[in-house]
Amino acid sequence: MRKFIFISLILVLSTSFAQAQTEPGLSVGAEAPNFETVNFKGDPIQLDDITQKGPVVLLFYRGSWCRFCNLQLQAFQSRLTDFEKRGVSIIAISVDKPEKSAEMVQTKEFGFEVISNPEADLLEQYAVMFHVPEKTAKMYKEKYHIDLVAASGRTDYLIAVPAVYVVDQTGTIVFAYANEDYKVRKSPDEILEVLDNLSLANAWQKLHE
Repeated sequence: MRKFIFISLILVLSTSFAQAQTEPGLSVGAEAPNFETVNFKGDPIQLDDITQKGPVVLLFYRGSWCRFCNLQLQAFQSRLTDFEKRGVSIIAISVDKPEKSAEMVQTKEFGFEVISNPEADLLEQYAVMFHVPEKTAKMYKEKYHIDLVAASGRTDYLIAVPAVYVVDQTGTIVFAYANEDYKVRKSPDEILEVLDNLSLANAWQKLHE
């Protein structure tokens, strides 16, 4: 009974920050797909290992070429200390080639993990795949000098839907947000509030055990 009440509380807290949605993305309460991969430097990363240490914020972004993605990632970097104080890890994921991710990390001096996933298997697992229409991809290249093929090596113009997941230490998704409107993003403050409410819920559970 207490477990049921606790899960219900988490769902209420999480959905107060994100509207219910069916597509794209996974839903609150779903088990976060574990993954074993490497970061842009080639170092191994396993989600289960990281969640054992504390909650994880997964940020799926379109690519280092996306101005809105860069602004969001820089915003999270500016609050990185606040996440670390809460024992929270941040992992950013895109289909960028490793060298593109490395260039972005070094230029912006990001202090969180960045995964290069041109295979897009992580995008598929988390239901955040988006195929840019060929006409739009050509416009990006001709008008803005953004070459999606050069960025990822993919010729199908597949990128990530911008998304944020918060995964707790049980491997459960306690917050989910994905929006094909790439200009609409979740801020670090909103995610920190989710995490603080999660901590309150955990404290409530321990108090009533």
